[in-house]
Amino acid sequence: MPETFEVDRVDRIADILFGVATAKGLIGYGPLAKRVDTRPDFLSQPLDKVSRRAFDKGEPLWSALVVSRATHRPSSGFYGLARKMRPEYASLSDEELWGQERERCYGAAS
Repeated sequence: MPETFEVDRVDRIADILFGVATAKGLIGYGPLAKRVDTRPDFLSQPLDKVSRRAFDKGEPLWSALVVSRATHRPSSGFYGLARKMRPEYASLSDEELWGQERERCYGAAS
């Protein structure tokens, strides 16, 4: 049963992030965690799954839209995953990488 719950949470997060992209917005870890009934520090695995699944389907890395309240940017895990999945990001700064992936999200949702 826990695996089913995790898959449901991943689906829910993906749906929420698509909605955020449609509005060309961002969402904090805290508000996202609250919407899927978990703690912000428990989002890393579900966000990783959301991004990997989206990448496999040719979609953007939706986790680009989830940001820290303190920095207003994604966590360091996002940048590592993005560089691993998209070799073209290897030479980009974090800011450039994040901007490009954000725009992919917004474009895919419009």
